Amino acid sequence: MNDAQDQSARSIDEIAKDIVNNDRSNGKGRPGKESSRARFLKRPVTWVLFVAIVGIIVAVTLESGSSGKNLAGYVCHGTQVTLFSNYNGDTVANGGSRPTFSTHGQAYCLMYVQTYHWNKGAGSPPGRVGLLQLSGPVALAKYVGSLPTKASAGSNGAANVNWYASVSISKPVILDGTYSCTDSDPSTWSSDKASGGAGFCLVYANLATAPTK
Repeated sequence: MNDAQDQSARSIDEIAKDIVNNDRSNGKGRPGKESSRARFLKRPVTWVLFVAIVGIIVAVTLESGSSGKNLAGYVCHGTQVTLFSNYNGDTVANGGSRPTFSTHGQAYCLMYVQTYHWNKGAGSPPGRVGLLQLSGPVALAKYVGSLPTKASAGSNGAANVNWYASVSISKPVILDGTYSCTDSDPSTWSSDKASGGAGFCLVYANLATAPTK
């Protein structure tokens, strides 16, 4: 009486296939030998790497979309308005945090951003300012900037106090949602108690009309 076949053992066909594939004397094109490409595709690590690469590509694509261009078709109109300002006349100190503001459901075309760097009258060489979208339509740019700035004098002719950047209306930057102002030198960004420790920021904008569907 024969013993039952051991189902856990490797089959003769599997053993034979390994012998054929590992036999260097067996030419690449001879019958029974798998190509190196076929063996490569059967390896689990190949597919793990493939899935990882696809994931990276998708992540980069989504990230590019979130910080990329705004939707085309918006129309800027009306007079320029102060969309946000937390400037005041109190005594300032260095070290501002990012102030936040909302467009309250209205779309705007960004025109101008300004921050303040009194720095005890010494000012600071102009850097970059910008806006970061905290909430709002995902189709709009997540990060507006960093915008290179120019600088103008403050009180008593103190140089490099006001950092400012204008945005071209020929390539509208649309704002809609909640944003925070950003500044490349928060250590000299002026703030005070009245601003709640937030750096002074001024944002001008024009009304924007969304594209019709």
